[in-house]
Amino acid sequence: MPTPPLPPTKDRILDAAELLFADHGFDATSLRMITARASVNLAAVNYHFQSKEALLDATIARRATPINHRRLELLAAFEAEADGKPVAVENLLDAFLRPILEAGSMVPRLIVRMLYLEQKPVFKRIFERHLQPIVQRFSEAFVRSLPHVPPNEVMLRLLFVMGAFAQMMSSAGALHVITEGRFPALEPARCAAYLIAFSAAGLKAPPLGSTL
Repeated sequence: MPTPPLPPTKDRILDAAELLFADHGFDATSLRMITARASVNLAAVNYHFQSKEALLDATIARRATPINHRRLELLAAFEAEADGKPVAVENLLDAFLRPILEAGSMVPRLIVRMLYLEQKPVFKRIFERHLQPIVQRFSEAFVRSLPHVPPNEVMLRLLFVMGAFAQMMSSAGALHVITEGRFPALEPARCAAYLIAFSAAGLKAPPLGSTL
């Protein structure tokens, strides 16, 4: 049986970078590690991406672009269904979180490391480029759907939701271990249903009344 052809060089580099950045982080991943895993030489990386930061940006963009497109697609569908009224908070959470889960396990790992484990200037620049417009769009929708909560408090609660999501994606099986098997190990997709219900309750709770 003939050996199947290798993927294009650029795709091999991106696949290798995605895995290594998710596992080891930006600083601990060298270009030599990436070239070795991708079976390419350093000249190929420099030709396609020019720098390590540009490679990280391309790695994030390759995943973020379809995820964000799917988020906006779901949001538009829920808004059309609401027919001018505020969208249900549960539906906003579903539109924001579900596309990440649909993208496969590597994407959440990469996002968790980029946003929570390694808060570096390079990650901030990439976040602002690829994720900030989506966060802004959804924040406006959440504020509209939670008129009883001050906008600043809505933003704080959304920060808690994203933190809980990161925790879920990084340690979805932890409860199974902690309870010595008494609690079943859940796939992230099943955990998401619990997270959406939990987060919706928190988002819809009465405001604390303090000024943020």
